[in-house]
Amino acid sequence: MNFRIEQWDEIKIHFERMFRGLGKVETSEEMVKFSSIEPYVCTGISLSRNGTMAASMPLHNLDSTFNTVEFNQSLEVLTLLGDGFCYTYRIPDELLSLRTLQDQ
Repeated sequence: MNFRIEQWDEIKIHFERMFRGLGKVETSEEMVKFSSIEPYVCTGISLSRNGTMAASMPLHNLDSTFNTVEFNQSLEVLTLLGDGFCYTYRIPDELLSLRTLQDQ
């Protein structure tokens, strides 16, 4: 599922679905943000409507700009693409296990 930044409403919907139940999810007209909660692995990602992003995973932090968001079918991976930029965010397995618990 690929969306241009102009398809902000679709990005918001898929972002919220991807991270629902895995931590704190915030959405507004201008940004979407996910943050894990203790005691789970410390990670997060935020995207803004103007194409800026920030991500943090153990051992790295990243700030950049993008114009396309790709969600994989299982909503476990999102890829941000921009001019000369490609970043892939994968939900850590520790957090994905929470989905399994919710489905039971």
